[in-house]
Amino acid sequence: MIIKNIKSTTLRKVCFLLVILFLIPNVFSQGNIAVSSTVDRDHILIGDVITYSVIVEHDADVEIVMPSLAENLGMFEIRDYDDMAPRTIDDKIVKQTDYSISTFDTGDYVIPELEINYRTQGDSSWQSIKTEPIEIIVESLNPDEAGDIRDIKPPLTPPRDYRTLIVLIFLGLLILVATIFVIYYIKRLREGKSLIPKRSKPPRPAHEIALESLAGLKNSDLLAGHVKEYYTELSDIVRQYIEDRFFIMAMEMTTTQLLSSMLDQGFEEKIIEPVRAILTKSDLVKFARFIPSAEEHDAAWQLAVDFVENTKLVFEPEDQKVQAESQENDIVVEESETVKEEGQDV
Repeated sequence: MIIKNIKSTTLRKVCFLLVILFLIPNVFSQGNIAVSSTVDRDHILIGDVITYSVIVEHDADVEIVMPSLAENLGMFEIRDYDDMAPRTIDDKIVKQTDYSISTFDTGDYVIPELEINYRTQGDSSWQSIKTEPIEIIVESLNPDEAGDIRDIKPPLTPPRDYRTLIVLIFLGLLILVATIFVIYYIKRLREGKSLIPKRSKPPRPAHEIALESLAGLKNSDLLAGHVKEYYTELSDIVRQYIEDRFFIMAMEMTTTQLLSSMLDQGFEEKIIEPVRAILTKSDLVKFARFIPSAEEHDAAWQLAVDFVENTKLVFEPEDQKVQAESQENDIVVEESETVKEEGQDV
């Protein structure tokens, strides 16, 4: 009877100890440092987020290194973490880190042990202490389903609405036309032109512009103390005329380049020679401080006028062509009538 009571008392103590061990968190201590790990729930549904806490309690002379976010937690993913500030309890420093973890697979899983490195003051070698693994049961949201993950249903194909398609196409074309119109309108405004293009006058012939500019240069007072400016203007007039008349980029060329280009394009020497004389003298005045005489001023100006007159492009007006053709026809008719009369006389 006494033995039976002793066995009953021992059994109760063992059960009490098992209950205590189940209720308290997993704790592992080693000298002047202790580590524990807990979870707020050990039975969860798939996708639930639980809090996994790692608590380290150590003396003030112990330096610790907590696990990083890259630590392996088995089938669990770390969603977030909260690294709490250390606190002091009973001359012990308590360091706690809470991890928010979850998984999307059902079954019985284990949060593996985590390793915390530490060393005491005055000791250069690191030691480690590990947490105890924790079992977690993950259940399905709907246990009656054959599986937790099912194939995605194919998308439903609505009936075709051609009216809507036609309206959308029409609106797209309308927007395109409106966009083109706005771009065209803005471009015309920036160019200072009206929305509807107007017929403009044909450009003036190059020789008219050149002769008008030469006349203005002749009547200017640049020769009275501004000889360099006079010859600069003279060479620019000749260059601009060559560019407009013969489509050579004369304004952007040196004298040597321009003369070489005219030779390459087959200009006769009688056309190139006055250009060479005018531009060479202008270069001497502009760059070598050469001062021509009054007779040379007049000769250079007259040479430019003659060059323009000799190379100008002349258009015969349409009415003159018609009149010339009419006169030729009248002459032919008169000659034919004269021949007829002479034949009758004979």
